Amino acid sequence: MANTNAVSAQDTKAEYGVYNTALGSVAGGIGALINKKPEEKWGKVLLKGLWQGALGGFITHESKVLVGKIGTEDSFAYSWYGKLANSAGNSIVENATMNRNFYDQWNINFGFNRIELHTKDKFKVKYKVMPVSLILTGYVAFQSKFEFEKTLQTGELIFSGARIKTDMDYFGLTIGNVVVMKDGHENDKYTYAHEFIHVYQYYDYNFVNSFLDKPVYKVTDKWFGKANEFIYYDFQGPFLDALYSLGYSSDPDKYYNNFYEREAAIYSSTLTRD
Repeated sequence: MANTNAVSAQDTKAEYGVYNTALGSVAGGIGALINKKPEEKWGKVLLKGLWQGALGGFITHESKVLVGKIGTEDSFAYSWYGKLANSAGNSIVENATMNRNFYDQWNINFGFNRIELHTKDKFKVKYKVMPVSLILTGYVAFQSKFEFEKTLQTGELIFSGARIKTDMDYFGLTIGNVVVMKDGHENDKYTYAHEFIHVYQYYDYNFVNSFLDKPVYKVTDKWFGKANEFIYYDFQGPFLDALYSLGYSSDPDKYYNNFYEREAAIYSSTLTRD
């Protein structure tokens, strides 16, 4: 988050609610068709993917509303409320994109760690590593201090320090799904809310992995064998970074023209803060 007070009064959380719902629906419909079984009718599969994805997208929107209250309500408890809601919403969207029932699998992420709760037929728990997030965590950890207490309080990986260089001043920044707070701002709850929206944006694009699921695992199974069962390929990281870069500007007056920064600022009520 840049240190700027640019304001865009036209934006509302309701508008972003429509966006999140639509994103989940479109992703769910396309993913369901990609992962359709040969004997299934495409119309039925598409409709199922659309409505399930919309449901998950709406819950994702509500999770962002919740996490935005970290600052306005001055409580880290909303980080956990938002995280649980976000995990549910993204799980439903992912189930839609994988052409599953919306309740078949539930996922929750802690940094590069992914916990899967499989509820279809027989309940089981699986642990997986997200390799892109793991690499980014190592990059951040090499240059920053790990904030153990804040990580426990929020459920997100938190670091602090000022050694990571950018072309703008910042109170906090998010690299992938890892948050770095600038020295002196470790207790700034508005900034935490803003950065956690960026973390949620990372998961918004999980559908990229669903679209690529079959070819990716077909290839990597040859390399890693059974170990591949413990890997979730988070290719949405580079994809989201490319989209973010398209709208990025270091000009403070244009900073919030970036869709992803504007969304984070709207939900976290940080547009008017210095």
